[in-house]
Amino acid sequence: MDTSTLAPIVLAHGLFGFTKIQLGPLTVATYFRGVPEFLRAHGRRVYVPRVHPTAGAARRARKLAERIDGVFPGERVHLIGHSMGGRDARELVNLPGWEDRVLSLTTIGTPHLGSPLAEHAQRKLGPVYEVLRALDWDHEGFLELLPDRAMRWHEETAVPDHIPCHHVAGITPPDDVCRVLRRTHALLLREIGPNDGLVPARSAAAFGHELTSTPVDHLRQMNWYSGQRGNALGPNVQAIYRSILQGIVESEREAALGVRT
Repeated sequence: MDTSTLAPIVLAHGLFGFTKIQLGPLTVATYFRGVPEFLRAHGRRVYVPRVHPTAGAARRARKLAERIDGVFPGERVHLIGHSMGGRDARELVNLPGWEDRVLSLTTIGTPHLGSPLAEHAQRKLGPVYEVLRALDWDHEGFLELLPDRAMRWHEETAVPDHIPCHHVAGITPPDDVCRVLRRTHALLLREIGPNDGLVPARSAAAFGHELTSTPVDHLRQMNWYSGQRGNALGPNVQAIYRSILQGIVESEREAALGVRT
């Protein structure tokens, strides 16, 4: 298949994100495990840019724009942002010159309204934040997760009405959350209700139209802990990205016809 005629997909990572971790020639881990390969198998060019691991969305979005321009100069792209990567993508759409560069925007498990876990972290890790501040290490991304700040950001950040915007929110049953997220899932379930182990469902669903209600926790949204060998996507993870691909195809059809639904 000639992939050069199809608009590329950019996968934006969340906090502490990376493209891949290597030991010499051996790739130990990737942020989006197997996802780029899955999308490429459907005829798409895919790019996973790396941005600052803990900075705020505005700084990360500027770097995201720079990275994309370096790989796909002048091209229109589809954005898929996981976790804070979704907030970076929202900031990117509002940067000068990018209004017409984005064909669609999909956020997965993105804390548009923040997460109460950020408040717990601030109470417990306050001294660590002070050390980071003293070292002049940008950790604004942690603070932007605080619900009050996130709510203000959400209300003040324009929602693009010229492109299709979708969200995937994880509403995961307690017995289907990966082990490392069970405590945080239980805490959020008590405090605010359905969640994906890190982000409340209502926070992830505050932007765009629902794309799928497939129950996948925050780490499995990246295809981690999926129980699959190699880079194969778990069944529920595959369902999410198939839905996203379908939304992308529909957005391209709308763009070709000059309509929006």
